[in-house]
Amino acid sequence: MRDLDPDRPETPFTGVTYHSSHASDAARPKSQVGFTDDAISAIGGLGGLVQPKAKKQNFIKRILESAKTGVASSRGSIATAGAASVQPSSVARATPNGVTAISGGGFGVSKTGRDAAKEMGLGNGVDWVQVRRDVNRSNSLSRNERVERKERCQMLDYPAIDPVDELYNSIDGDEGADGNPIPEPTDYMAINLSQVDKNSRFIASLPPMTTAITLATTYVCRPYRSDVQRLRAIFTWVSEKVCWEEDFDGPVDTRRVIHTKRACAEEYAVLVMEMCTAVGLHCEIVRGYLKSPGEILDAGIVPRSNHWWNAVLVDNEWRMMDCCLASPSNPRRGLYSSVGGGTADFWYFLARPTEICWTHIPEHHSQQHICPPVAHEILLNLPCACPPYFKNGLHMADYNTSLTRIEDLEMMHIKFNVPADVEVAAEVEVRAYSRDSDGDFFESGDVVKKRALAQAEWFGGVKRYTVKALLPGDEGTGTLKVYAGKRGLMHSIKDIPHPLAFALPIIHTGENPPYEFVTRHPTPHAQRHDIYVVQPQCQRLALNNTFVFAIRQHPSSLGASPMTPSSNPGGASPIPFVRPGSAMSMTSSSAAGSNPSTSTANGTSGSTAKKPAKLAIQTPGGKILRLMRKEERRGGGVGVGARTNAAGNDEESSDGGTWETIIKCSERGVWRGLVLADRTARWCVFAEWVCQG
Repeated sequence: MRDLDPDRPETPFTGVTYHSSHASDAARPKSQVGFTDDAISAIGGLGGLVQPKAKKQNFIKRILESAKTGVASSRGSIATAGAASVQPSSVARATPNGVTAISGGGFGVSKTGRDAAKEMGLGNGVDWVQVRRDVNRSNSLSRNERVERKERCQMLDYPAIDPVDELYNSIDGDEGADGNPIPEPTDYMAINLSQVDKNSRFIASLPPMTTAITLATTYVCRPYRSDVQRLRAIFTWVSEKVCWEEDFDGPVDTRRVIHTKRACAEEYAVLVMEMCTAVGLHCEIVRGYLKSPGEILDAGIVPRSNHWWNAVLVDNEWRMMDCCLASPSNPRRGLYSSVGGGTADFWYFLARPTEICWTHIPEHHSQQHICPPVAHEILLNLPCACPPYFKNGLHMADYNTSLTRIEDLEMMHIKFNVPADVEVAAEVEVRAYSRDSDGDFFESGDVVKKRALAQAEWFGGVKRYTVKALLPGDEGTGTLKVYAGKRGLMHSIKDIPHPLAFALPIIHTGENPPYEFVTRHPTPHAQRHDIYVVQPQCQRLALNNTFVFAIRQHPSSLGASPMTPSSNPGGASPIPFVRPGSAMSMTSSSAAGSNPSTSTANGTSGSTAKKPAKLAIQTPGGKILRLMRKEERRGGGVGVGARTNAAGNDEESSDGGTWETIIKCSERGVWRGLVLADRTARWCVFAEWVCQG
């Protein structure tokens, strides 16, 4: 059995490299110190050999050795004065909080190892192994890692399918009147029907005992001749004039609904069908299941139906109408829609079957009106996509249901393509728990939110967002909510102005050490480039550790790029050593003292070229360190997080270039990532890290 010497630190086999810049001195480790005479005599000599005599050193080497010894002695005395007087036990071995596994494997860390970490400048018990863990925890998944997660879910009998790919690969399109797919579906959202909505809202007072036939033929649909106008009038009146109420058991009476202007989901659907039939429009009632955002469904079990809606035939196309969910009085509408006021959500008017099936799952396959019908398993495992998902043209990329189930230090990784003029924000929501006097936990009703990391890259000329998320603590389950909207509307991280695009559940098992992502700030004054923080993606940086700051950028549009400050004649570059007064918009102090522009005098050459944005890192003391473009080379670098391509060589390489620098974080405080503004010589903050020690 190995002797547990308290003076000999234990070296864990972690598989990670240690850079020499982490150490504050060049002294030899204790394991290399020679044996003493007492130790040799105690064991009776080393096989009859004696201790070799030390080689004589010259005068200069003796001076250097004495200087090193003096520095080590002074540092040791300072550490001894600040430490507790009680020596740690030679047998007790402890593991720091949160460090029990890296990639699923556990290892022990001795107390003397943590003391050595403190000597390297890491306070609060944070050692360099924990720093490496946090930096590498957010590495993008490789193809092999995605396969491992998929195989793990299959072994545990959890669904591991690609529902989005299977949906679009198995269908031919929306169903037409003849049962064949529609080659070019009509865009009814582009038709201006505001006058129809205005007229329908004026129909308020109705005589007693008005039937659905009288309501449709005499009041709602009378002025219109086209089927689309009649359907829109019915949709607007029913959605906005009839208030939602709870379901009840009993026969449906549309006269009572018209008189009281109150209806449940089934009564909404029956009233719409009777009004459509009265004016000669083919309509049917659909019963099915309405998914909730972030809902975790049982594998292999079709849930019980909980909703009603309508399918109508217009212009030889099957379309869906959900007046109940579109109604502003429905309390569940806020889960799917951000439309405010007392107006209906018109996305649910003549929605395409291939789009509404992401949330509305009919009981009978024939009522899907998709060619050919899709299995319930695929529809149930689709993300809960809300109207902004389709309005903004989002498309999931390489989505597999196994990505929603994570273990220990793993993170949830989601990728999806967006148009160039769309920006995305994401957050994780979990239900808060409280503890009663008996020690039992219960839901307090509060919601805890945690930022997720959403960043844009470009692959083959397509803008792709990568969202990485994890739960705030040990809740076990949560919901990842992704918001999407037009680029440039988000000015602060305090609130998200965009509506909910889609939601996914997060199921976590095992240990979840505290972790915060790097704070990404929107840059409304620097919109010409999409910036992706490659590393470090963790918010906390450890003092006196060397980090590789790698930033990837790409023009935010594929069209002609307007003039940048570097190509603008007479434009000035900011002074690189001036501390700005504002954290969000940083102005150079003097244009006269700044570096001259590199553009030509006439400013014509390169005015339309896509020149990269200038990037920099600002220290807490105000010093600005420029990032240089990385040479495309193979191999690793130095410092924490030097493995920039965590996905391996088998992964798809993104467009654009990478800018990086290697910095030893020797200052406590906030480190900021800066990008030069589009039209002025100002620095804009796009990222923030916090250095602790």
